[in-house]
Amino acid sequence: MQRAVKSLQAFDFRSDFTPPPEPEVPTLPVEEKITLSAPDLAMLLTEARAEAHAAAMSLRHDEQAARLKQLTENLTEALANLVSLAQHLESSAYSDGFRQSALRLVTATAQRIVDGQGDLFAQSREFSQNSTPTEKDGS
Repeated sequence: MQRAVKSLQAFDFRSDFTPPPEPEVPTLPVEEKITLSAPDLAMLLTEARAEAHAAAMSLRHDEQAARLKQLTENLTEALANLVSLAQHLESSAYSDGFRQSALRLVTATAQRIVDGQGDLFAQSREFSQNSTPTEKDGS
């Protein structure tokens, strides 16, 4: 009786007949520990504080700038309306005394707005000077 050979398996011949070595399992990387000295930690904290302060000041500056821009646009629109009113008064059929009185009121109102706008620019300049970081702020 003969048996048919269905498949051949390679045999790693060793003279000592020990089992084949186990394949190496890749080891997972070990997490490295980070050590910081006290001065390094203090420096990192100082940097984080300075960056947070700069971000807060930038946000505050952006809000103030947007508010000042809106106020300036409102004042410009008010002055334009007064100029338009003055033109209408000059071309109207009112008596000269009434027209002159109304134009004086318009001029006085425009002057008050312009003076207020000067205060606005002074406030803007003061804000710019106060928003620069100083040693007192921790920067």
